[in-house]
Amino acid sequence: MTNIAKKVICPSACGESGCMNNRTCCHRSCLGGCNGPTSRDCFACKHYSFKYGSERTCVENCPRDTYKLFARCVAQEECRKMPPPPPLVGSSETNQQRPDSNIKAYKIFNDSCVYICPSGYMEVGDVETATCIPCPKTGCVRECSGGKIDSIAAAERYRGCTHINGKLEITLRASGGNTMAVLESSLGEIREIVGCLQVTRSYMLISLMFLKSLKKIVGVPGENKGQVLNIFNNPNLELLWDWPTHGPIDISKGTLHIHMNPKLCYDRILPLKNMTHDPRSEFSVIEVSEDNNGDQASCFPNLLNLNVSERRDTVVVLTWNMYCVEDIRKLLGYSLYYIVADKDVTLYGQRDACSDAWNVVDITIDEARLHSNRSAELQDPRTDIITNPCKHVQPSFRPLTDLRPYTRYAAYVKTYTTQQDKKGAQSNIIYFKTLPGQPSPPVNLIVEHNTAHSVNIRWSPPVMPNGVVVMYHVEIQANSYNKPKILGSKFDYCTNPNALANKIKAGHGEGPPELQREVTGELASNASCSCKDRPKSGVRFTSRAEEERIESINFENELQNEVYIKSEKIRAKVKNRPKRSIEQSNLQTMLVILSENNRPIIGFNYSNSTDGEVKCSRIEPNVCVIKDNTTGYVKSLFYELDSNTSTLTVNGLRHCTWYTVNVWACRMKDDNENKETYEKTWCSDRAYNTFRTLELMNADVIGNLQADILPSNKTLPEVNVTWEPPKNPNGFLAAYKVHYSRVEDSTQVQDLGFQTCVSSDDYETNGRTYMLRNLIAGNYSIKVTPITVSGAGNLSEIFIFIPERTANPGHEWIWGLVGGCVVMLMVVGGGIWYARRGLLPPNEGNKLFARVNPEYVSTVYVPDEWEVPRSNIEFIRELGQGSFGMVYEGIAKNIEKGKPETRCAVKTVNEHATDRERIEFLNEASVMKAFDTFHVVRLLGVVSRGQPTLVVMELMELGDLKTYLRSHRPDADTSLPKKDTGNPPTLQNILQMAIEIADGMAYLSAKKFVHRDLAARNCMVAGDLTVKVGDFGMTRDIYETDYYRKGTKGLLPVRWMSPESLKDGVFSSSSDVWSYGVVLWEMVTLAMLPYQGLSNEQVVRYVVEGGVMERPEHCPDRLYELMRACWAHRAPARPTFLQLAADLAPQAMPYFRHRSFFHSPQGQEMYALQRSTLEEEQEMPEVNVGAVATGSGSNLFGVSGRLASWVLSSLRSRGSDDAATEPLQPLQPLPPLQPAATPRALPLALKAGPNGVLRDGSAPAATAASAAAAPATTGC
Repeated sequence: MTNIAKKVICPSACGESGCMNNRTCCHRSCLGGCNGPTSRDCFACKHYSFKYGSERTCVENCPRDTYKLFARCVAQEECRKMPPPPPLVGSSETNQQRPDSNIKAYKIFNDSCVYICPSGYMEVGDVETATCIPCPKTGCVRECSGGKIDSIAAAERYRGCTHINGKLEITLRASGGNTMAVLESSLGEIREIVGCLQVTRSYMLISLMFLKSLKKIVGVPGENKGQVLNIFNNPNLELLWDWPTHGPIDISKGTLHIHMNPKLCYDRILPLKNMTHDPRSEFSVIEVSEDNNGDQASCFPNLLNLNVSERRDTVVVLTWNMYCVEDIRKLLGYSLYYIVADKDVTLYGQRDACSDAWNVVDITIDEARLHSNRSAELQDPRTDIITNPCKHVQPSFRPLTDLRPYTRYAAYVKTYTTQQDKKGAQSNIIYFKTLPGQPSPPVNLIVEHNTAHSVNIRWSPPVMPNGVVVMYHVEIQANSYNKPKILGSKFDYCTNPNALANKIKAGHGEGPPELQREVTGELASNASCSCKDRPKSGVRFTSRAEEERIESINFENELQNEVYIKSEKIRAKVKNRPKRSIEQSNLQTMLVILSENNRPIIGFNYSNSTDGEVKCSRIEPNVCVIKDNTTGYVKSLFYELDSNTSTLTVNGLRHCTWYTVNVWACRMKDDNENKETYEKTWCSDRAYNTFRTLELMNADVIGNLQADILPSNKTLPEVNVTWEPPKNPNGFLAAYKVHYSRVEDSTQVQDLGFQTCVSSDDYETNGRTYMLRNLIAGNYSIKVTPITVSGAGNLSEIFIFIPERTANPGHEWIWGLVGGCVVMLMVVGGGIWYARRGLLPPNEGNKLFARVNPEYVSTVYVPDEWEVPRSNIEFIRELGQGSFGMVYEGIAKNIEKGKPETRCAVKTVNEHATDRERIEFLNEASVMKAFDTFHVVRLLGVVSRGQPTLVVMELMELGDLKTYLRSHRPDADTSLPKKDTGNPPTLQNILQMAIEIADGMAYLSAKKFVHRDLAARNCMVAGDLTVKVGDFGMTRDIYETDYYRKGTKGLLPVRWMSPESLKDGVFSSSSDVWSYGVVLWEMVTLAMLPYQGLSNEQVVRYVVEGGVMERPEHCPDRLYELMRACWAHRAPARPTFLQLAADLAPQAMPYFRHRSFFHSPQGQEMYALQRSTLEEEQEMPEVNVGAVATGSGSNLFGVSGRLASWVLSSLRSRGSDDAATEPLQPLQPLPPLQPAATPRALPLALKAGPNGVLRDGSAPAATAASAAAAPATTGC
């Protein structure tokens, strides 16, 4: 993903496939993530991709009649039309004939499309019919031209070649990982060279064993100076070929040239003397030098006896006899080499100087001699060393640690001596196997649901069995819900029934995998081999160590007759304790998990008769079960399964219940390990998966709903409602949703009714009763819906009851008196209202309504296809007060196709509203009928017949953006609505909200609609945090303090208005862009009031004269640059909403493309038109974009009229932001803001208040003077 998003940690069950943002695993054919559940939604394919574009599908094997080409499946025709691979760029062979020049095209081989036939096959046919056939018994013959091999890629060109015609020159100065293995794979089939073999300056070569098939080298007279084998200046070359295993090489028609190979001993070259059949070759010093070959090697090795003295699972102790030389001071120490060896190995096989797979431990001679007889040394140590160096030599030993359990290793030891002594010693390679250890946990533990009572469990064997796994121990344990924790928040689960299920997330895991050691190499700048990332001991035998030893020897030789006192070095051992990582998961807090600390015990008895152990019933020899006595469902299961078993089907589980399955891999005991160690390590750590079974349909339904009218002396009766809870609900009962409403006798039409939420605990505490009070007379229906862990259950049958009004006889005169008083009050009130209406100015003009052209909208509303029957609207609860009346959450029936019920917001008009207000209310709804885009709140319908008038809108669960932002402040009032986590939104959230608002406004601008009141209060937030433009003036009374009445004009949102709107009353799409910049400021500050510290009159003057707000604290540069682009003083210099959406699009979430107006054909066409218009404009003169609000009104900078262009281009250069996943911090008090370097005087004197916003007043002169050079803004 290119956008900055919160990091998603995928469940381990997903493996390499990855997961979506909601942690749902991708298809098993995916690699690294996806944006959907199918194999067509993968970012990359794990195996092969089939077809292209939108039809691309990831498959495990290519379909019939297609062939594998790299990671694709191609048809035969496409395979044969593939062009040959290009020559290597920069290769010395670019202009020469390619070694594989006889291969003309890609060809079909079995189920693959290949360019070069694999080893053991040869090419036949022409370009159109080429294929690969097996080689004859005598072997394939593939002739290739000679050339230079200076890289691994160059060696690959000789893969499959058997005969080389010409000079084959090998010069390898750099290497990659496991170079020798690659060379052996590429050059291992060469059997004959006609020309010359030249190996020069190959720093990483240790041997020529990679030419394992070479049997003959024939020179060409008159070429290569008559030389047939040239091996020159290879610093690390120690061996040509292992002659006993490789056999002789026939060398003819040429001489040898072997010089300057410091580690190649002469005795290893000497066998070539009998293999060279040319009269001119005399094997003289001119051909082969005895002095400059092997001059830095121990060429006369003696044999050391290496043995294994003790074995453990990760530790082995090796011993060997100490090497004794005449002058022990010339012995630097020992090097102990070891490697994992499933098969027998050789000293030089697949080994080079930079990617040596052998691990090495160096032991200095001082460390080795510590194991000698101390008493003898203490008598006269220095004298003994010189006069009789071998007198007290004892075998030495060395432990090898951090080995893999139950793994075969190879090892050998060799000495290191000074150059003065070319003698040395080395042991043969020995093999040993470590003892078994604790297995790693099983991997890929996955639970698949069959039914509500049955699941399939499957897993994969441990990656590191560390022995012979003979059994899997499986435990399945039902978990209990932590009800006090879950229900402690007193959340209204009736409003959001799925909130309970969303609180608890599944979890699974396994033990940490072992760290893998990797060996890499690179070539240093001085053309020497530089190896890194290899485990090294504290001491290495370097040339510097050798020089120091020689100096020490010379010094001792001059002082032989002196007495020396040896001081021993004391090394402090430091133990690094690994840090623990503690993670309290959501699952662990919501559930009581009983099996976290379980572990298999050898000989543990699972039966129903043994005291002190698990009491369960064995249903099979290897299966033991514990069931709930009340329900009969499984509580616990214990399995002991064979190691060949990796799947398990479990039946009898309770529906909608959380279970934890634990799987342990257990191994067999080795004959050489003791019982105590085996009991501690015989089983792995657990692999676990906590899952919830499926819910059972029709399980959440109440029974025996009754409503009994209680006798009472009150006027309005009381009704006692009772019902029986579900006998076996999904999970547990959280609450009941009780809905009751009146039913008309004649029409049987229900009114909107009332709904209440009763917690299950309150219902049980009240003796399983619920009381309805203050019901007026009439027919009533009541229905109850249980709320469980799985959400809202089944609706109960409707129960009809008739509460009768009861009144005391003889009091009719009281009712008559009350009625008369009511009539009198109505007459008086009507007179007062009429007088005020006729004598006082109407107040309707004091409101700023969103209007459209009166030529297009009639003052009389005419019902149309948007009309909805009043009976289809059901009120649920109040959401808040709107500008015209109360806003309710409701349910609309059959208002959308395919949906019998739709949650919605219902706006109403006060019953005392004037005709003008009703018309304005319906006109605003009429305007919204023309809007059909995702990021503008949708109109669902209108109820204009009857009273009250209703407008049915799309429900935005989280309310307006201003309330949402304020509720997410760290110090927010807990009374504010907060339906998700309390963390402030991240930068990615802010950017996503910003582009959604810009997209909605771009749509309105395309429809020639000017909003005039864009602010956070008029943007709505959906449950999934999608922000949409809405309300169009309907919330003006709620946030009345955000508006200002200028003179006799209506209420104006001056803090969101552009300079031209404040000055001239001009509103346009560009003025909406200015307001959009203020909305960005609101989002960054979590809905602080813009221009804090300024009165409304001061804001008007400040903005008109060119001032803009300062960057908020902790505000990223990206957002403030976007604000400044929107606050360009000249309207034409501001970007359009489509330009804003285009700039933010790279950081948008993937789903934005499928929802937005910007990506629609109409949006793209308009955006292209705007771009072409912008490119045609001539460069405009420089203008003032205004001063940052620093208290001085100073001009921050002057830019050209194309400000939006360069600001937006600077934004595009930012691919990421480090703060993207960090919550925006609350504003902190800022130091007093200082004037800019070149202030532009404004009549308004400002200074910074204690919270970093602007206040009235004058800044002290000293402060202003000291800050004359201070910048106007501060960075984030």
